[in-house]
Amino acid sequence: MFILQAPDPTLQETTLLPDPLFGDGENLTEEVQVKRAMDGTMYSYIKTKNERRHLQWAFHLTKNKGLELRAFIQAYHSAMIRVTDHNGRIWVGNFTTNPFEFSASERSAPALAPMPRGETIEITIEFEGVEQ
Repeated sequence: MFILQAPDPTLQETTLLPDPLFGDGENLTEEVQVKRAMDGTMYSYIKTKNERRHLQWAFHLTKNKGLELRAFIQAYHSAMIRVTDHNGRIWVGNFTTNPFEFSASERSAPALAPMPRGETIEITIEFEGVEQ
C-alpha cells in the first residue's frame, strides 16, 4: 500500500494508492561543479542537499483513483507531502514533476461477470524528499 498525506506536519488529507509498478527509482541529489581558476587550476565542488533523495514511482490506476490523485495533486502540489511507500519507508518532501501527465492506457469495456472493466490511468510521480 502506498500512502500520500498532506500538508506535513498537520496531515489534513490522505490518499491511498496501490503499489507502484516494478522499476521505481531512487537517486541521490548531489551535484558536482567544476570551476577553473584564473591561473588554469581546476577545482571541483560537491554540493550536497542534506540527505535529500530523488524518487520516482509509476502507477497504473483505475479512472476513479486517478481522479482522486489528480484532486490531491491540485490541492497540495506546493505543500510538504508525507509519503509512506510500498517498502514501509516514510519520506517528507515535495513533488518535482510539473506538469503531471495522466495518460489513459486502457479504454473502458463491457463488464465481465465478477468485475466491471473500466478505463485505466498511468502516471509517473517524481518526488524529492528526506527519509524520516
